[in-house]
Amino acid sequence: MILDDIIYISLLCSSVALAPIIRNVPNLHNRKLFSTITGLVVVFIVSGFHIIHPLFVTFINALILLICSRRVCHIVSAIFCFVYLAFFRSTHYFGLPIPPPHTNAIQMILTLKMVGIAFEIKEEEELQAKDPNSEIQIKYRKIKPSFFDVFHYAFCIAGVLIGPYYKYRTFSDMFYLPYSSYVPANRYLIQRIQIVPFYVLLYLVGNFLYPLELASSPELLKQPFWYRVYYMTPSFFNFRMRIYAGFILGECVCIAMGLGAYPKSSNPLPGAGPTNYAALEELEKKQSWSSVEYSFETVNNIYEYGSEFWPTIREGIRAWNRTVQYWLACFVYKRLKAPKPVKMLITMMVSSFWHGVHPGYYLCLCSAPLFLFVEMEVEKAMSKHATYLQHVLFDWIWWVIKMQSFSYMGMAFLLLDIQSCLHFWKSIYFCGHIFIILIYFVAFWFNKKEKKD
Repeated sequence: MILDDIIYISLLCSSVALAPIIRNVPNLHNRKLFSTITGLVVVFIVSGFHIIHPLFVTFINALILLICSRRVCHIVSAIFCFVYLAFFRSTHYFGLPIPPPHTNAIQMILTLKMVGIAFEIKEEEELQAKDPNSEIQIKYRKIKPSFFDVFHYAFCIAGVLIGPYYKYRTFSDMFYLPYSSYVPANRYLIQRIQIVPFYVLLYLVGNFLYPLELASSPELLKQPFWYRVYYMTPSFFNFRMRIYAGFILGECVCIAMGLGAYPKSSNPLPGAGPTNYAALEELEKKQSWSSVEYSFETVNNIYEYGSEFWPTIREGIRAWNRTVQYWLACFVYKRLKAPKPVKMLITMMVSSFWHGVHPGYYLCLCSAPLFLFVEMEVEKAMSKHATYLQHVLFDWIWWVIKMQSFSYMGMAFLLLDIQSCLHFWKSIYFCGHIFIILIYFVAFWFNKKEKKD
């Protein structure tokens, strides 16, 4: 595991080093081609002959966009991509070799890109039909990808290994709008990358002291109950440090290429890109690109300190994998016509399926709505009964509960197979679920009492 991670981190660092070279290739066509070729080389190094999977998915999606109507292309693309993702993870049942784990990460982010580009086309049509007078929005959201443009987008070296997810329009803007040429990318890159060695060091030390393998071994079950509960914390801590380092390096490749650079006044959001199109129009009239304050928020996948210091479960989740959460919110949650709890559960099911076929993903991610629901009930009780000092104390206590809740749910995400997950949770008497349900009844009693009074 450690050797694989070192190779993976090395490829990400190499991509960061190559990105400024690609950014400075003078000819637009050559720059796009160089970006795609280097991305394909990276994918081949990780995947070997398994590169056939991302190539095939991209080829079929390019055909879908070429052949299918704009009204249904997003549905056809989503069905194909997610069905193929299930096949990709079940190749051993068909007598085919199992792809490497890091190829799975490539296939995951590619799935979001391919479905996302089809949704972008659909959204553009919806916008034109709904508000044909919205010329500024249409101008900055319009896309016309060719067959080969889909391949360039899919295998652009920025984000090909681990993300972040970004729209095709963001990819196109890197080449056809002036922002990437004027943004001081090196300054933003240094600011973002300097924390990565710290995360890598914490991961190496943590993994040496508390290897994940022990969590599923009989040796841990022989330890006292309190130690088994405690072991969740360093195990999930190691996982977070590993993911933080990878996510930030993935962002750094984008930053070094200038991908995702937009004027700060356009209010760019993770995954979505600019949201204030009037500001872009105003800046285009002034043509003063070098004096503009820029932002790479579009490709910001995680806050600098991740979900570590947010006081609530809700904020902690939102701080994690932000561009993917945008994709889930925009293309799943907001398009469901159902009560909020149902929408949340379905979105978590889609997220679980996207992450993998292992039951641990479902046990972890589908437990999250329960914890969020209880948190809302607790916040309601606190807002009615607590003083300012009690609120401050509660924030600290709830932060501890939040981190332990993440660690408890995270063990299922790490152990993956249902026997290991349930065996571990059983060994600690499902204390996470029982504790949060007890908290709910206490909060519910307070809120019910308030209504009677």
